[in-house]
Amino acid sequence: MNFRLFSISLFLLACQFMMSESACAQFKSATIGVNGLTCSACTRSVEISLRKLSFVKDVEMNLEHTEGKITFVESSDVDIESIAKAVVNAGFSVRYLTANYLFQNISVKSGYCYTDAKNILKFILVPDKQLLGETEIKFIGAEFLSRSEYKKFRSLLTSGCDNKDKVAYFVTL
Repeated sequence: MNFRLFSISLFLLACQFMMSESACAQFKSATIGVNGLTCSACTRSVEISLRKLSFVKDVEMNLEHTEGKITFVESSDVDIESIAKAVVNAGFSVRYLTANYLFQNISVKSGYCYTDAKNILKFILVPDKQLLGETEIKFIGAEFLSRSEYKKFRSLLTSGCDNKDKVAYFVTL
């Protein structure tokens, strides 16, 4: 058994003893595509804005690919909307936003709503699939995509799993 599978097995075993599956689910990291990055000062501006977020552990900007990789503080409450707002506050726009989320054997399909302690993730345009371990999800919404990309998804963004106590996001794989 390789180390990754062993680690996931131990993690799942620990989760079985917890009260809810949401206690074991969490955001680990994110990648954000940023429109308008043309120089190192631009990337530094976005980096500084992202580092101000309390749940951000580290940020690595890449000017060549005009994107940033964000690592989150372990077990922190991650606010995905704040990431997009930090980029806009730095004077740029978001091209895409993906995050690695730790799932524990969840069956998803289009229209499925996954709920954790703080968020609701509504899956759109996904095949029936089991999610086990760290999985990259892409956020869908006007604040997370370019205008042209958002137009492709806009008609699919219908509610149906809202909960006023939680933040709802549309996501795809």
